[in-house]
Amino acid sequence: MYNVLVDTSALAPEAWLQAVRARRMPLLRRALRLAVVVAADAPSADAQAAWLSPAERWMRRSLGLDAPELALPDQQAPWAALAALSVGASPGDAAWGLAMPVHLQLGRDSLQLADPAQLQLDPAHAQSLLDAVLPLLHEQQWQARLLRPACWLLAHPSLREVRSADPLRAIGRNAASWMPGGDAAAPWRRLLTEIQMVWQDHPVNRQRHELGLPEVNSLWLHGCGVLALLPSSPFVCDPAQVQSWRDGSCAWLGALGDALAALPRSRHPHPLRVLQPAPQAALDVESACAELDRRFDLELREALQAHAAARVVLAGARSWVELELRGSRAWHFWRDRAAAPLLERI
Repeated sequence: MYNVLVDTSALAPEAWLQAVRARRMPLLRRALRLAVVVAADAPSADAQAAWLSPAERWMRRSLGLDAPELALPDQQAPWAALAALSVGASPGDAAWGLAMPVHLQLGRDSLQLADPAQLQLDPAHAQSLLDAVLPLLHEQQWQARLLRPACWLLAHPSLREVRSADPLRAIGRNAASWMPGGDAAAPWRRLLTEIQMVWQDHPVNRQRHELGLPEVNSLWLHGCGVLALLPSSPFVCDPAQVQSWRDGSCAWLGALGDALAALPRSRHPHPLRVLQPAPQAALDVESACAELDRRFDLELREALQAHAAARVVLAGARSWVELELRGSRAWHFWRDRAAAPLLERI
């Protein structure tokens, strides 16, 4: 079955709700009239209280990471441990975390996160920044390696219980509210303060300043935890899409892209496509919804041409809902349903 994940977590909940009530996305709405609900997540009253986005929670469930034998803490998904498989790590070797080089700017009353994908950090500069803090990391028993220039792997026992939010959700909002908190993240916060001091006058940042580029002044931590057992992947993805995940602003999707080649596949893997609006900082909501609607229609047409059914997952800021669509139901007019409640609940 063809899977299409529509992840709108980059949009503020208020902006999404306004777009739905203004009857944007006519192609998506029309398709959902004949959809059958397969499964649904309980909506969260406070989207910001949940560290994992609904799209992450759906993916964690789809990969079998909710299994009791994995004993993962609530609101945590070990995306970094999955990505570490692509560089030869074994499950359970360490507590891993993804660290994305970022630019944080202190505003009048909030901390703003620039889109990590726009930093355009080349491999040599990324390695130079990492080399500058390696002595500090080793002194405190942290391991680090470049996964990609825009995403690093860290390992340390303290990351076992750390919960954090994907950077995609923090762009254009008060980033401080989405950074790791609590006692489990205290070692990370101390280390990050020292890293920021080392990078203040680093040659890479001096050069970026001269070129008018944002300095790399922090790391964004996400996807922490231990992977006790190796899950199998129920998905197969187009290489071009996987590369776009690696190049994008979404840490967990990039890690999933890295992991897919290393994970064993289930007996009958299904195609997966992920559709996301642009990050909040550069967002025209009306244009973003129009583009999302167009892309969804193309994906659904392709899905129903090649497969008897398509599974569509709508994931917003509060919850996800999984639906099944079949071309053969087009004449079942009595199944007609309003799409608005489905779109408003996420």
